[in-house]
Amino acid sequence: MTILLASPHRMPFLAGTVGLCGLALWWLVQLYALHGGGPVPPQTQLPPALLHGPAMIYAGFAPFIFGFLLTVFPRWMGQGDLPPKQFGPVGIALLAGVLTTLAGLWSGFDWLALAGFCLLAAGWAVAIVVLASVLRRNALAARPRCWHARSALGALCFGIAGIAAATGFLASGDPALLALANRIGIGGLLLPIFLTVAHRMVPFFAGNVIADYVRWRPDWLLAALWGLLLTRLAGEMLPFVALAVAANAGLAAVTGLMCWKWWPRTRPPGLLLVLVWGFTWAPPGFAFAAIDGALGLYGRGADHALMIGFAASLLVAMVTRVTQGHSGRPLEMPAVAWIAFGAIQAAAASRIVAGVNAESGSWLIVAIFAFTLGLLPWAMRNGAIYVSPRRDGKDG
Repeated sequence: MTILLASPHRMPFLAGTVGLCGLALWWLVQLYALHGGGPVPPQTQLPPALLHGPAMIYAGFAPFIFGFLLTVFPRWMGQGDLPPKQFGPVGIALLAGVLTTLAGLWSGFDWLALAGFCLLAAGWAVAIVVLASVLRRNALAARPRCWHARSALGALCFGIAGIAAATGFLASGDPALLALANRIGIGGLLLPIFLTVAHRMVPFFAGNVIADYVRWRPDWLLAALWGLLLTRLAGEMLPFVALAVAANAGLAAVTGLMCWKWWPRTRPPGLLLVLVWGFTWAPPGFAFAAIDGALGLYGRGADHALMIGFAASLLVAMVTRVTQGHSGRPLEMPAVAWIAFGAIQAAAASRIVAGVNAESGSWLIVAIFAFTLGLLPWAMRNGAIYVSPRRDGKDG
């Protein structure tokens, strides 16, 4: 336990690693039983197809987000690293929540999955308090406002509403709460977080490794992204299809501009290359969403272009960078990270094909098989790093 409290990212990243892979394996088994004739695993009373979305959002992706933000939040504002008494309770709650959720899904016990979500929600609430205190210290010191931190904290506040809705769904089975949990989780949490972090980190990393690179990240761009994201979310929730279509078209245009501005004019190092490549999923992902809203062509493929292609690609890139740098290793893409990144691309493309073909069971299995098989070596290596001392002998 001591080594997991040596740095803010260790326990949340371990929770995310276990959660993402455990959920991917669970979903692979479920889909193979449904579409491939495999043995039927233990079943929860709530259909696994309904649990897949909220589980991946709040127990798969979210712990990585907290590990990243607990690490960078104070650094973005020139403050010292958070002490274990602040980040420790968050990490413990997240890890316990992920393990309990997985136990419930794999065993078929709904009450256990519900308990896991309650633990995740508790850790979420503590994290918001901790991160808000960092912002408050910045304000009391009369330092310039950190819009990236405010943006990320705003997304986490949407997220706690989303996980509350997901917990309510697990307790009641109310489909309205499921829809709320999924739409807020995607449009109010994950998309704002990944767009915010990309807005800050892609120009920063590129400027450090590419000569004469222009670090283009105006504040108005962050405000424009939030305006379009909130419009998109409102259009989905009302529902007002034309509003969501217009917002998705706007997001496709704005993220396309970001790609063009950020694209390195010379070959960058691997860690920057995967960040840029991953971000290039955003314009077509939002375009798919706009077309699907207008014409209904892609099924759930548009959501997965953004969640797998965009968000999961950036997740692999950013988690690899933090894991390498904070373990005393070179800032480079190891072989398992390249395999994971490539598998994400295959999984995203396969999932889009499945959506175009009326949620084809065969293509769904191909997508989750690529996702799971590609991530496992990367996750196993990272998990071993999180429970080991730094290679360079430094603290953290």
